Amino acid sequence: MKRIVTVLLAFLGTLGMASASDIVRDSIIVVMGDKSRIIIYGENKEELKKLLNYDVNRLLKDVGGKIDSTSEAGTTRVILGEVDGDKYRKKGRGTITIQDRQITIEANGDTTYQIKRVKRTRPWWQNDQDNFVISFGLNAYGKKEDLNYDPQDYDLRPLGSRFFSLGFYRNPTLIKGEDVALRMRLGFEFTWYNFMFEGNNVARKGAERIEFTEFTEPLKKSKLTVCYVTVPVMPTLAIRKGVISHIGAGGYVGYRLDSYTKTKTQNNKKDHNHAGYWLNDFRYGLMAEIGFRNSVDLFFQYDLNELYQEARGPKVQAVSFGVRLN
Repeated sequence: MKRIVTVLLAFLGTLGMASASDIVRDSIIVVMGDKSRIIIYGENKEELKKLLNYDVNRLLKDVGGKIDSTSEAGTTRVILGEVDGDKYRKKGRGTITIQDRQITIEANGDTTYQIKRVKRTRPWWQNDQDNFVISFGLNAYGKKEDLNYDPQDYDLRPLGSRFFSLGFYRNPTLIKGEDVALRMRLGFEFTWYNFMFEGNNVARKGAERIEFTEFTEPLKKSKLTVCYVTVPVMPTLAIRKGVISHIGAGGYVGYRLDSYTKTKTQNNKKDHNHAGYWLNDFRYGLMAEIGFRNSVDLFFQYDLNELYQEARGPKVQAVSFGVRLN
């Protein structure tokens, strides 16, 4: 450059403007050759250190544009006024710190931003909308009355007669309140009823009805298993606070998929026999459930129809109760 270029930039706050008449003590003078100098004034040393956070090359390009556009003779003086400091701030990587669910970003050691990570949550009544449920418990008879059968022939072992099911439910919310919401449980499940008989009796399919006879060898167990696909419909009150999370009552209908007997002798000899055993193909009944927060749910089911076909077996209704795991 043939003339002395004097750049007067005062870094007051965020790179403000300074006039040539401002009196400042601290400055940076860059000597370029014999006749060119860049002079930068600052209010103090700390303001001058902030130059490290700015792109001086970009600033000088703007100065060059000003020089090319001036036509004044004599000493060329360029003053950049009302400079936006962010325009010349360096775009560095900075540092990112994650602590206590907050993200701190420090750009070039000067500017710090706090970004709070907010976990997106659904409204409380929308929790547990879909459930894969495993249920297990015990089976019993709701009633026993038939003059054609001796109740001792088909009595059940209380702990051996087990209930098991796998289900998938949807729980759409019908009415939502501040602390209580009404849901409707819909879905399907596969259920297995295991009726384990007392003593040495086994179930056989006779020509006209089911028969209970004594087995010829001592048995470890003898049971009748019935598998259903079941569709429950149960209105449920979801409770926001407290130990109890929900209470429901409704009904169900099911269709028999399979049924078989299984015997196991004292010598561990096993035998399976698949047949209809004069069982009703359809079942329907009432159900209830109570859920405890952060714990298991308790359920109860009562078949309204009889287990066996009319006049084909004892007049008994199945009852199931136990726990559900969501």
